[in-house]
Amino acid sequence: MWRVRRSRVTPPRRDGLISRPVVTPAESSADPYPYVYVESDGTARELHLGEREYLETPYHPADGGRPYVKRGYEARDGWGDLAGFCLRAQLPEGTAVGSAPTDNPSKPMSESELVAYLQRKRVRVERPSGGSREG
Repeated sequence: MWRVRRSRVTPPRRDGLISRPVVTPAESSADPYPYVYVESDGTARELHLGEREYLETPYHPADGGRPYVKRGYEARDGWGDLAGFCLRAQLPEGTAVGSAPTDNPSKPMSESELVAYLQRKRVRVERPSGGSREG
């Protein structure tokens, strides 16, 4: 099995912290793109332009907003979900890759969408009393 090794690049600096993108500028021009998205059902698809920009944005390693990239096709996130960005080379042989979605699937959620998402994950969501969000 071939291993993909990422080239070492001098990381850009932002506010004195070392930041690195998942996909370097050199890798971003590869055809096909080096990453795909694996859905919860195990199917794979190409990335929307917004998702590519997300992977090409430098993040500090401790930034909670950085992209979640699977260590392998079978890897699951903290919720036990199979979904996530995955190196194309880590897909099982013969896996079909669907086309990129026309709408950005990673758009920001409204408050009600976030509450519904967390409730589907069986997280108890409580609204603050008195209508205030602070407290």
